[in-house]
Amino acid sequence: MRRSERAFRLRTEFRFSFFAVLGFMVCTDREGAVLLCALACLLHELGHLTVMLMVRRPPSAVIFCGGGIHIRGGSTGFPAVIAGCAVNTALFLVFGLIPWENESVRLFGVLNLLIAAFNLLPIGTLDGRRLLELAVIRMLPPEKAASFTDIFERVMLVILLPAVMLLVFSGRLNFSAIIFFFYLLVVEILEKI
Repeated sequence: MRRSERAFRLRTEFRFSFFAVLGFMVCTDREGAVLLCALACLLHELGHLTVMLMVRRPPSAVIFCGGGIHIRGGSTGFPAVIAGCAVNTALFLVFGLIPWENESVRLFGVLNLLIAAFNLLPIGTLDGRRLLELAVIRMLPPEKAASFTDIFERVMLVILLPAVMLLVFSGRLNFSAIIFFFYLLVVEILEKI
């Protein structure tokens, strides 16, 4: 059997932090949205994975950690990067905009929209960061593109931090949202050290 005909192998890794965050979210979930959110996140990553397999550049691993689900390796081109948010947006159009009688179905649609929007933030390992890099690298040399992306990310964090705190303290977001945001912030800072 030739190398290109070998079966696709994907290493899957579950870290303790994934179960810790999931457990915390389940315990503090008042709206019953955690499992719907987990399903939307899984479908988001399956969107990435599907495009990577279609372009024959599969990933080497899928890692479930406290900061989310990360795909390692594989295609990092525009179609593969935008696929996750495209899946979430399509699910929002089907489940969020149609006036379903079941509130859980509509909540699933809205959660998909929120996950797409969150993943489009140009921060850390989120899709928005890679999309920004793909756009900037077309206009600037690679070293300037990386510098610009880093500066843009820091500016976004400075804007987002007070915005998230304002939403939490005004009662528009629950307390677990701010804990999750701070966790992501700490993960991003530790990756840069």
